[in-house]
Amino acid sequence: MSIKPRTGASVLVYDRDRYLLIKRGKAPYKGHWSLPGGSQEAGETLEEAARRELKEETNLNAPALTFAKIRDRINKDENDVLQYHFVLATFIAHEYTGTPKALDDADDIGWFTLEDMKSLQTTPETPEFIVEIMKEFKAKQNAR
Repeated sequence: MSIKPRTGASVLVYDRDRYLLIKRGKAPYKGHWSLPGGSQEAGETLEEAARRELKEETNLNAPALTFAKIRDRINKDENDVLQYHFVLATFIAHEYTGTPKALDDADDIGWFTLEDMKSLQTTPETPEFIVEIMKEFKAKQNAR
């Protein structure tokens, strides 16, 4: 079986020093805390996928999204056999409407500081990724 890269989108929603994470309800990383997001559907842009996934998993609408970064999520087993390859575009939502609640394939939802995340089982490098994209986002805002 040949595995091909799949595209998807995630959204970083923040409120001051807290970030919205969902507890994944399905593989990969079932039970791990992560940014809301998922696969892109045929015929939709990555930004549309990000908005749809945010609504489906958290009940939130984001009137404005800012593109942050694209990253590859590649997993190989102990024999170096490719298990999956996702290409994810992450967007930042600094404004939102709605009341956050876990929907669709999210088993739970919560607001966490970076300090809180130290005690969470997150998807690989999630806290570090948040730090990276927020640093870049704030630098761009300050340059304006």
